[in-house]
Amino acid sequence: MHIAEMNDKPYSLTFIDSVIDDILADGHFDEVNGPDGGPYLPLTFSEAPDESAGCVRLWRGRDSSVLDRMVHVRLVAGPVETQLLFVMGLADSCMPHLHVQVVQFPPDGCVYNADLMPRLDAVDHPDWFTRVYSGLRRPFRQATSDRDNSCAQAPANPALAVYMSPWGIGSGRTDKAELDRVGPQLRDYVSHYLQLAAEPDWEAPQQEDAVGRDKRYLQLFFADDLDPRAWHGVYKIVGEARGKMVKSLLRSPLRGKANN
Repeated sequence: MHIAEMNDKPYSLTFIDSVIDDILADGHFDEVNGPDGGPYLPLTFSEAPDESAGCVRLWRGRDSSVLDRMVHVRLVAGPVETQLLFVMGLADSCMPHLHVQVVQFPPDGCVYNADLMPRLDAVDHPDWFTRVYSGLRRPFRQATSDRDNSCAQAPANPALAVYMSPWGIGSGRTDKAELDRVGPQLRDYVSHYLQLAAEPDWEAPQQEDAVGRDKRYLQLFFADDLDPRAWHGVYKIVGEARGKMVKSLLRSPLRGKANN
């Protein structure tokens, strides 16, 4: 799908909104609104509380779905637009989590990434890795074999990479033209994820503490120290208290078992 700005929305938001629409069309989620009927968590500037800095939208997975929640964080800081989208499998399952991100900055710059975040170990559960990631081989190759795409040579942050999968697509500093080129492959990741969510038998292996591992995993992945520039940047914009509310939504299951 070609990414086009047919309205005044930033192209990063247009892209993420289209991904959200595809996910919602599969019938997994119901939105959880705020008290005023709008987004679940409005964001404002810590130094100007009357000015919007974006919002967080939250969706709860339906009882029939293996998906627990979807969280879209839109953070606006002047001309910079950050779109974070996470779709989380149930904590007591081995359904992978989906992450899609686009950060847009002037005059026509952006960075993007997409990944299915692993829930099991590749050595102990190679069949799970085959099931989850074999369908990503073609879109991964299409995106990263084009040397004109920065994702073909973008260096990974090792601190973050150990919690991601080798099939993740991530760009360096690039532009909208590259997002247009790679957009179809990013959407292929989303389509593959939805196909997985429609499959049965995502129960965690009996010997695995799925809930405990997921809690530890998300605690580490969203830790301040893992990506200090990102999280401290969020705190600087919206305040630490609000920023930690955002982090809690990303870490905390809405359904199923909880490991307190």
